[in-house]
Amino acid sequence: MILNKTLLLLLSFSSTCVATAQWLPYVSGLSTVRSITTQNDVIYAASYPTGIFKSDNDGASWSLAINGITLSSGNAFARSVGRNTTHLFAGTHTGIYRSNNGGTNWTLANGSLTASTTIYANKFFQFGNTTFAVFSGTIANGGGIHRTVDNGNTYLIGHSGMGSNATVYQLATSGTALYAATSVGIYKSTDNGQQWSILSGTNFAVYAIQIVTGRLVIISTFGYRYSTNDGATWTNATGALASPTKGELIAYDGKLYAISGTNAGTLISTDNGSSYSAFNTGLAPIDAVSQEQFHASATRLFLGAFSDLYSIPGSTVGISGNTVMVAANVFPTVFSTGFTVDLSGYHGNSTLLLLDASGREVLHREGLQAGISFIARNGLASGRYSAVVIHQGAIVYRSAVIAE
Repeated sequence: MILNKTLLLLLSFSSTCVATAQWLPYVSGLSTVRSITTQNDVIYAASYPTGIFKSDNDGASWSLAINGITLSSGNAFARSVGRNTTHLFAGTHTGIYRSNNGGTNWTLANGSLTASTTIYANKFFQFGNTTFAVFSGTIANGGGIHRTVDNGNTYLIGHSGMGSNATVYQLATSGTALYAATSVGIYKSTDNGQQWSILSGTNFAVYAIQIVTGRLVIISTFGYRYSTNDGATWTNATGALASPTKGELIAYDGKLYAISGTNAGTLISTDNGSSYSAFNTGLAPIDAVSQEQFHASATRLFLGAFSDLYSIPGSTVGISGNTVMVAANVFPTVFSTGFTVDLSGYHGNSTLLLLDASGREVLHREGLQAGISFIARNGLASGRYSAVVIHQGAIVYRSAVIAE
């Protein structure tokens, strides 16, 4: 079981902002969460250097899942975790591992691919029946893209046509086309990654790419840009960094989310990449300047950061405009006789859960209505707990509370 962070860090989380405009911390105790994936309602996180952690109770508790992964000084040195329809994949310094039983056991599935402290599977993508492993480092040094259609039994080169000096950062798909953001430009494939050709007008470093409403949206060495003609010409976005040196983009819930690896933190665009604004509410101060990767599940968007992982529930409610909800809130965070749950912005039944340090449910209140509800302590033992509020199947509040 992973212990929670210090009270000082816990109390730094904001819980008074717009519900759909707020990152919800998991208070997981995990550090340097480099990658996240989900499978069958279980969350998996690659915490560097320790290894892969899993939670089957929506983040209330986490267990280390590295059985079968080669360790060094007790660490798996996990850099990434991904999935396809049947298997999980983990990228480490000793190779790619796979699991067909939810991370209970892992077996090496690296073939003849390179694996070292500098060249490793950094990201996984699934397009159709093909799993793509994107490696760190240049193609000349063993990086690039490798693809498998048999869960890692065999790998095929997935970067044919790319220059040997290219480092691949991110893949995205649009219909039958794949796009790759690389250190030397944008490459496009129309045969599921068997062959690539560079887009004219993109002979510059591109760190992230997404395709939304027929336009290419990128983070590049020249800033945040978009193109409506497949990269022939570009328009600069507003409100974003001018000269980032890294980045990641993800399209989720009708919006674009971005990270650039600087103190600008997380950015959001509600107009398909034309403009961006800061989106850091709910992040601990240290995590507002140190994000790692996104992961989108069917119900929420995840963000891995330096000291925790976070999520946003999916919603059809826009972030800007007049149709917003006041976030659920639990206060005070340090209590003696009890605490208050504020559901002023919610209609219908909500549920409050209180979980102890092992993830065991010690309090359960269903049917909470809009407005203010006082929850009496009723003999609850002194200690630190996780308070979770669920509304219409989505977690709308999660933070720590202390019973004195």
